[in-house]
Amino acid sequence: MDSLFKMNKFEVIDLPGMNTLAFLVERDYDAYTQGYAYLSLEKLRSVEVREENQVKKVFNVLVDDPEDEDDIVLLTLTDSKAFLSTGILDKNGFTVENSNVSLTYGSIYNTEGIEYRDVAYTPDLRRNFSIIDSQTGEEVKPSLYRDDNGEVRGRCKIMPNRPYIVLEVSMEDEDIRKLKLDEEADEMI
Repeated sequence: MDSLFKMNKFEVIDLPGMNTLAFLVERDYDAYTQGYAYLSLEKLRSVEVREENQVKKVFNVLVDDPEDEDDIVLLTLTDSKAFLSTGILDKNGFTVENSNVSLTYGSIYNTEGIEYRDVAYTPDLRRNFSIIDSQTGEEVKPSLYRDDNGEVRGRCKIMPNRPYIVLEVSMEDEDIRKLKLDEEADEMI
């Protein structure tokens, strides 16, 4: 019997002191044509299985077509470092490689009291970045509100003496030109 849901999956083994997070890079051409973000990051949930001194994490991604490829970003946190890698997920699993996603990263560290940072959202409530608490491995979820102009914004609570990692996906000029060419070709059909 075929499953109602088609999925591609991959596994990651974390040794003691490691915590690997995975993000799916989503593309939304329709949103882009309406002036919204084309790329966004979605943190993937995992199922954890403990085996001796390690943790096996299984990540699943719902797909429309099992032949499709998805860009994946892996962030592995340790006590003192963070490792970033990208790759492609397809029906054969995850392959580490430089994907065609322009990814930038940085850190936030606050030594004062609690700090709040405002971030912009698109009207479709997507964002092309993710803020990760490097101690807990949890994504910092902004509290949403509308500013004086009626635009959707988020406010992130940044705790003192705690390092955060910011991941952001963006489009290269070449990708934007290709999207515009694809759009013009679609209009001609």
